Parts: sequence; C-alpha cells; structure tokens
Amino acid sequence: MKKRLIALLLAGTMTLSLAACGGPSEDPGSTPSDSSESTQQSSTEESTQESSAPEETAPPADVSAFSESPALTDLVSAGTLPALEERIPVESDVFVDTTDAIGNTLEIGTYGGVINLGGAGGGWGLSRPVLEGIIRFNSDGTYYPNVIKSYEHNEDYTVWTFNLREGMKWSDGEDFNADDITFWYYMCHLNNYDTKKSWAALKETVDGEDAWAKLEKVNDYTVTWTFVNPKFPADFIENGDFKWCWAPEHYLNDLIPDTEEFPYVENPYYAKTGLDDETVLKNAQAKGIDAATVKDLGKQVAYYFWNEDGLPTLNSYVLSTKEGNNSKDAQLCIMERNPYFWKVDAQGQQLPYCEEIHFNTTSEDGQDQLMFRSGELDILGSVPMEDIASLLADLGDKAYLRTLASTNWGSYLLTFNYTCKDENYAKLFADSRFRQAMSICVDREQVSGLLTEGFLEPGQCAPQEGNFGYDEEWINKWTEYDVDNAKKLLEECGLVMGSDGCYDFADGTDFVLTIYTYTDLGMGDTVYPVLEQYFKAAGIKCATKDYDVSAFDQEIDNNDWYAVLGPHTAIGGVSLKSRVQPFVPIAQSAEWYGEYGTYYDTNGAQGVKPEGDMAKLVEIYEKWKATPDSAERDKYTLEIYDLHKENLWTIAYLKAGGDYNIVSSKIHNFPDLLVSDDLYQYQNIVHYWTLFKSE
Repeated sequence: MKKRLIALLLAGTMTLSLAACGGPSEDPGSTPSDSSESTQQSSTEESTQESSAPEETAPPADVSAFSESPALTDLVSAGTLPALEERIPVESDVFVDTTDAIGNTLEIGTYGGVINLGGAGGGWGLSRPVLEGIIRFNSDGTYYPNVIKSYEHNEDYTVWTFNLREGMKWSDGEDFNADDITFWYYMCHLNNYDTKKSWAALKETVDGEDAWAKLEKVNDYTVTWTFVNPKFPADFIENGDFKWCWAPEHYLNDLIPDTEEFPYVENPYYAKTGLDDETVLKNAQAKGIDAATVKDLGKQVAYYFWNEDGLPTLNSYVLSTKEGNNSKDAQLCIMERNPYFWKVDAQGQQLPYCEEIHFNTTSEDGQDQLMFRSGELDILGSVPMEDIASLLADLGDKAYLRTLASTNWGSYLLTFNYTCKDENYAKLFADSRFRQAMSICVDREQVSGLLTEGFLEPGQCAPQEGNFGYDEEWINKWTEYDVDNAKKLLEECGLVMGSDGCYDFADGTDFVLTIYTYTDLGMGDTVYPVLEQYFKAAGIKCATKDYDVSAFDQEIDNNDWYAVLGPHTAIGGVSLKSRVQPFVPIAQSAEWYGEYGTYYDTNGAQGVKPEGDMAKLVEIYEKWKATPDSAERDKYTLEIYDLHKENLWTIAYLKAGGDYNIVSSKIHNFPDLLVSDDLYQYQNIVHYWTLFKSE
C-alpha cells in the first residue's frame, strides 16, 4: 500500500513541477483555466511602469445576478442584515474566484454545512484557513491582487499605488477604504503598537538611517507609498512579511494610546488620541477585550486580530461571539461565515459556501484520528507518515489523501562548519570530496526503511519535485551507496587510516566528527544512531552533543561547533522570493554558512570573509535584489541554486516529507499537491472559502 501511495504522490508532484519550472507556457500571467474565468488568478508582475496587475474585468457573462446563502437571505428578510448588493463591492470590483492555487477550475458548490477541523493550536491557528492578504500566491509562486483590486508603480519604483475595491465592507458592515490603511500605518504600525514595525517592505536606508515609506491617501479607494530609493517588487509587494496593511479605524480609534511607549507619529490624517494606558485598557474591556498591558492589547487587536471575537476583519470567516466558542483555546472554537465577504464563484454565488468552521481541541494522542474515523472531523491535518496507509485502507472511499509538498531541501540534513576555529576541520569540510564521501557512505535505501518504513525515498539536499528549481540530476547527486569509494575520497582529502581502523589527520591528530543536535528535534535519539553505523563503517569516528535549543543556538553563535544534524535554519523555501537567508550567507542565520553570514551582516566588522563560490553567492544575490524584473530575478536564483548543486554544502539523506492531509470524501475543492510554506500561509493556500460539503 505504501509503495503504491508513493508512486501516486510522485506522479502528481511531477505534474506540478511543470508549472513550478516554467511549464508549457512562457507567459507568467497565464493559468491552465479558460481566460474568461481566470482574471483574478494570474501573476501580477510585468516589466512595465504601468499597472503591475492584470486588468480587472466584470464577472463572467453568465452571472445575471449575484446570489447568497439561504441562511443569509433569511436574515435579509428578517431585516437584520442588509441586502446582498449593499454588502459586497460594486459589480466590477467583486472578486470572482474561479480556479484553485494549482490552476484547476473550481467546482461550483452548494451552501450549508460545517467544516470540522482539529484544534486551532497557536496564535496563527485560526488564521490559516481564512486570512486574506494584500496579494495571494499560486502554488507555482505567481501571485495576483487579493484584498486590493490592483497596484501599480512609477518608472523608477519609488512610488507604489494601491487601488481598493469600491463598496467593500468590514465583517460588521462598515466601509473598508483608504482611511483604514492610513490609520493602520500611522496609528498602529509606525508607533509599533502592533509590535511589527520591523516589516522590511515599508522601510529603507536614507543617509545611513532607517526611514519609512510616506503613505498618502489619494481618495477613498487609492493610496500611494513613496520611497526615496527604488523599492523593487522583491522588497515590496513580494515581501513575505507584508501580509496586510489595514485595521478597522472605526473600531480601534479609542484603543490607540498616546504614551511614551507608543508615541504619536506625526501625520496629516489623525490627531493625537490623548489616551493613557488606563483609559485604553478600560475601553478595551468595554468591547470585551481583556489584556494585561497596553503592549499586549496592541498585539492582540492590530496583529493577531483574528483571535479577538467582535473585532471586524476582511476574512471569509470570523470568530464567533458565542460565549464558550469564542476562543482559539476553547474545546469547540467556532468561526462563522462573514456575510460581507467580497468574493463570489463563477456563477455569482457569494462565498464562502459553508456556514461555519469548527476547531475541535483534542486532549489525547490519537483522539483526532478517532474523531475522523467517526465522522466528527472532516479534515485531518499533518498526518504522520506511518499512519497514512492504514487510515486510507480502513476508510476506503470515505476519505482521500491530499499532500502539500514541502519546500525543504530534503530530510535528515547534515551540514558542516566551514568557518571552524580548528583549521584542520575547516580545510577538510571545505573539500567537496569529503562531503561526497559523507554522502555516499550511507545506504539511503536502508535509512528509508529504518526511519520512515520506506515512505520517504533516497534523495539529496535539493529543491523537491513540485518546487521551483527542481533538477532530477541534482536530487540524485552523490546518493549511490559506495563505502569503498567513500574511503578513497577521504584519503584523497589527506586523511590517514589509523591503527584503530579510523581516519586521522595527516599531522597525526585525531579526527573526530562531533555532530551537534538539539533536543526538541529528536535527531540525537532517532537519526544519529542510524547514520553513525555507516560513518563508522567508512572509518569516520563520531561523537554527538545534544542541547536544548537555546544552548544549541549559543554554540552556533559562538562558532563552537563542527557539524550539525537537523540544522535549526535549514536550506529551503519557495525561493529567494520567500526568504533569502537559507540560500545566501547574508546573516548570522543558517548553520551551513556559519560566520560567513556574520561577515555580511556586520559589513565586515565581524565574522569570516567568504571566498570562492561562497562569495559568488553574495555577488549574485546583490544583482538579484537590484533588479525589478521577475524573470531576471528567477535567472539569478537559478544561478545561486547551481552553486549549491555544484558544492552541496549541506547533505540530505532522504527526500523531504510533505504535509499530509486525510480529507473526508464529503469535502469538495480541496486541491492535491499544493506547496506548503510560510509565504503561502501554509493551509491558507487550500482556499477554505471555496470548500463545500455534500452529504
């Protein structure tokens, strides 16, 4: 069963990789669906100084009138809810959702029912299925305007314009317009009330100092962001931290402090509130919001806003105000359909289809699987690999598997300290023959069986199938088991076999590969013992040190380490578009480049100056961030990838696992072989507002 399952997964990911690597179409704005039904689903970036977004059009011609859920119609009839045309944007500005994140045409759904999930988890849990951002990414990395209708930039990229959707509403029925953006920026963000003034998309360096974009309201549905220096798409609209730029001014205006901790930022739109901490907290309590401090309150209402019941949002579902169901930590947390949601399907039916999303907190291991088997849950997320085959066999046609591909470059990663304080080790690690030996001395087929029961296949540290830059040659490089050749390579590196059957340095000093792990990941207890037997068989004497995360990170920061199994910051991500640090030594972040990253991060004041191909990575990165052209940035990214392929600074022993979901057959429009990544907001890429349920 598992082997057949793997074959199916690979067949699907190979299909997805066509889109991720360019596919049959050279048009970055094209999608597999009919053009009349995909105006919202195309990439937004073109090399023009005009609008970066595709031209918005009216809904498809077969939409004669918008319609809504019968449950909402009843509220309209009862006089407790305005008519649909008063709740959604003007017809030309309504978002018509026709394709999923892969490009498949969505099935037209029916209204009603509840989507039952497991517990919400941490602070982001409730947001994953429902959060609406400035733009929305497709699985292949293309993107399109989402909350905003469109955006454009001037010729030198110093001015960006956001065009909003006329008539759009907050979930409480109040108008959403440019005031909610200026309010967020000047009253919630620049004073760090939301605790996220670190968002790089909105700042730049001017005369050696941090400077912030100037935001101006042009009219009710247009704002501009102005910079002194060019702000290219990679550093602005694509920036992974720039998820939203709005807050409900009408709801939060009496919750904004005017204190030394959160000082007023001069702006032409809002005067000082004059509110002290005590008054702000009192006002919050009157709205049913409890916070220990004003700092806590700011983060709750201006950042983690989806966790506060009664706080208006633009999301497809909003947290219930029902006592006992209005907390992410509740036994049963309920999110209710937003009656003012601004998206419709191809037939003009207002989304979402389902009435509610229920998060069911479980208290025992395995309880979620029992609840899924009994029909109490509709989607079982993050299913362990070892449980998939038995669940699918037992459930038959009552459920199906959906895989969100990982952007990690493989599983069970081993990397080395190229800036090691001991020159013998630094020189050895820098020799690619040593890394090749460490790779081929391990029998990956056996490792697959021992650690994953054959579920994950052998593979190298490289982009996985379905990801940008996938290369079959690369993923198979140095993966053929050959212990004799491994020994030969070690000797070519200058190591000498000692009388104890283990290699020493040529100067006679012992060579001991000390492999660091951190306890939370569990590599020291599970993976290291499996790999150690192969290393010893190749004549490599090993030791391990297992730390808690803080102590582990301190060792890395102090450059007091040799090798790491399961690095804290592994290579991986959608591409440089998502995060640069895993791929290029520009910060003290990823273990594989060690103090080379510190050198860049401190402008050469600390760390070790990179040389050779390590230096080339930085050179190419500087070109990457200096170009506004998307195709050119992809070219530079692939040049960086080629250097990783050539050097394999980090070794992987198996291919990366995915995020495996078992889904009830009653649920429709849940795509397969999406890509899971922070840039895509993980489960958010499923588009829960398009899911519907059949009994």
